[in-house]
Amino acid sequence: MLTVAGLNQFYGQSHILRDVTLEAPKGQCACVMGRNGVGKTTLLNCLMGLIPARSGRVIFDGKDITNAKPETRAALGLGYVPQGRQIFPLLTVEENLKLPLPWRRGGGKEPPSLIYELFPVLKDMLKRRGGDLSGGQQQQLAMARALVLNPVLLILDEPTEGIQPNVVQDIIRVVRLLTANGLTVLEVEQKAPVARKVGDLYAIMERGQVVAKGKMSSLDEETIRSLLSV
Repeated sequence: MLTVAGLNQFYGQSHILRDVTLEAPKGQCACVMGRNGVGKTTLLNCLMGLIPARSGRVIFDGKDITNAKPETRAALGLGYVPQGRQIFPLLTVEENLKLPLPWRRGGGKEPPSLIYELFPVLKDMLKRRGGDLSGGQQQQLAMARALVLNPVLLILDEPTEGIQPNVVQDIIRVVRLLTANGLTVLEVEQKAPVARKVGDLYAIMERGQVVAKGKMSSLDEETIRSLLSV
């Protein structure tokens, strides 16, 4: 579904991404892991076309999208939930969910009922402003808003960061349900216990490059201690 091959990116003279190569197969969750500052968010910004890659290729569903604009990637089926959620705090939950509808693959005038099945708390808060929600509820709203686009690949940047434990469990449940129903997920996740619950594959980054990867079932404690522990 998604293949990243030899991706490089610089900020000024700083080499941020170094020949990054990874895959997110169809219907699976691939977790990108690593300590703060290793280039994980920069990688996602390159995948979404928010910043250009200096070199390398991004192949999505057989198409080379390395130089495609962000709106083109969204139209092809890439959904993105950025770090910090970035909902519209002065708009209601309902207005936040309706904003992506003009760009929804397959059309539609209302958010799909699946949204409220996955995140039932949002149905009870449709008239509440986004800024009045708790952090966990805002994260659920951000994920729901991305799913309104009917993506085939959902990219999540640390969706459990700073979230209360009960909502973390809800997010884990939703990601597992989505992949079980054929959606592909690429998730940046710092918490190894969460990654083990949602991920089929892992790729660990250090100093801008992938230094370990494989099936999640093969991720051992020594690798966690040496590459993830703070």
